[in-house]
Amino acid sequence: MAAAHAAALGALLPPREAALLMAVSCAPLAVGLGMLRAAGAAESGWRARTARVGLLALAAAGLGPFVAWWVQTPGQPYFAVNAALHYVALIALLVGANRLAGAAAGGLGDSPLRREALAGLGMVLWLSACTVGALAWLFHRAGLLEAGAATVLARLAELPAEARALFLLPYAMTAYVAWRTKETAFRRAAGSGA
Repeated sequence: MAAAHAAALGALLPPREAALLMAVSCAPLAVGLGMLRAAGAAESGWRARTARVGLLALAAAGLGPFVAWWVQTPGQPYFAVNAALHYVALIALLVGANRLAGAAAGGLGDSPLRREALAGLGMVLWLSACTVGALAWLFHRAGLLEAGAATVLARLAELPAEARALFLLPYAMTAYVAWRTKETAFRRAAGSGA
């Protein structure tokens, strides 16, 4: 998903291909959530949690193409609003994934993984808030907020690659936590099957 976002934000692909990549990038997550839901089928709370995160994944997949379209036509408010909604859905999805990892860690009895999931949750929230806050502060200092939405949208689309990379940082800790959760579950399954 991070690679798809990088390609869309960097306009590395034509809009049609980037939009398709953004939508399809949620497929591995959807498959993994389906497997997680099946693994905890006996617990109704687990099924409800994975269903909520699954809905967020669907929202992110549905809104994802708007990021690619907005980068190509930054003056279109409709694309910009939907790209912003995608960012909100994506942050909620990453928060949900970290919370699922924390719940799984509790079920597996792995307290270090539970702390890492909590740290991942904090990092996602902190990094996303810092990114939005820093951009708002910089645009305010430059007098762009007073210039109107069209100017802000145009400047957001012109951000250098380094600034756009800030939007990808919340993925890092979530990917690590998801990997650790998978490894812990596999080790536990292999140990109980032996």
